Amino acid sequence: MPLPDDATIHLCALLSSAAFGAMFVALWLIRGREAYYLLCGAAALTYAATLAGLMVPDRGAGLSTLLFIGLGAYNSYLLAAVRAFEGRRVMDAWIAALPILSGAAFGVFALSSGTLAAGQTANSVVLGLSTLGVGLVLWRTRGSRAPRSRRLLAIFQLAYVPAYVVSVMLSLSIDVGIDWLALVPLLSDQLLLGVLNIALLAMPGERAEAALNDAALRDPMTGAWNRAGLAKLEASLRGPVAVIVFDVDHFKAINDGHGHAAGDAVLTALVRGAQAVLPPGAHLVRLGGDEFAAVVPGALDTETAREIAERLRRLETPQPGCTISLGMAWSEPAEIGLAKALSRADERLYRAKAAGRNRVAA
Repeated sequence: MPLPDDATIHLCALLSSAAFGAMFVALWLIRGREAYYLLCGAAALTYAATLAGLMVPDRGAGLSTLLFIGLGAYNSYLLAAVRAFEGRRVMDAWIAALPILSGAAFGVFALSSGTLAAGQTANSVVLGLSTLGVGLVLWRTRGSRAPRSRRLLAIFQLAYVPAYVVSVMLSLSIDVGIDWLALVPLLSDQLLLGVLNIALLAMPGERAEAALNDAALRDPMTGAWNRAGLAKLEASLRGPVAVIVFDVDHFKAINDGHGHAAGDAVLTALVRGAQAVLPPGAHLVRLGGDEFAAVVPGALDTETAREIAERLRRLETPQPGCTISLGMAWSEPAEIGLAKALSRADERLYRAKAAGRNRVAA
């Protein structure tokens, strides 16, 4: 079976990249001009323009160097787009260096050897290494807003690496008049380019889904977990847990005397302050009304738990003279979930109120 000619494969990859690039630019225009879409579009359109340039016959070393810079720019744009999506700084020195290294590899080896083939081989090696590096960076999904889509993107990116390895090996070992350095990566484009762009398209959708799921688990006013969020937290907790239940003393009087807006301001300030003083790994849950629970995983001793509770008790709110009462309890090893620990902490909260309020009961 004869191999397809280079021009046909070039044209297929060019048209596919141009179509995806136009789509990303359109999404950029209609979805709030988010930089992620623009950078994805720039990656696809730059690749399409580079493929068009590579179809020019008898191009010189100067034009070829610029085109190989364009090939290297695809990886830079791709990584910059993902960084923009994650809310991080888009450009670093090494991201900017990828296209320069790609063009420099071609130019240096082409000039030193006197043949464009040597420059193309060096360029393929650099492209393979940069593709590997970007793929490995994308594989690290910790803290990502779309970890599943990012992991798929990494897989498709890394799948290009064997194509570069094979193309270099064939170009060095077989001389049958076929441009393996171009043919093998372009054949890989037919398999991978579309799904790679689909993975890019899937990232905003996964982010939106995660935001909706998170919103369903949080109190809309304060941002603390709600009871549905607490149920999800319980499933992930292992080992001992300290529970501190607290509420605002005479909260109804605040609402009645100053209005519900004043009461809401007290609750939002309380949550903001509690999140600042709770230790890492702790969770804040709004149980209802003005009642909250701080869930602190780990084997806390009574003194440490009381210190955390005292920090919560001393929180300042917009309402002068506003005080907080708290009750503490611990989960027992044989207990499933936090229902019993919450009940014990709630009982101690009412004990603190009965003892005069503005205190901690353990």
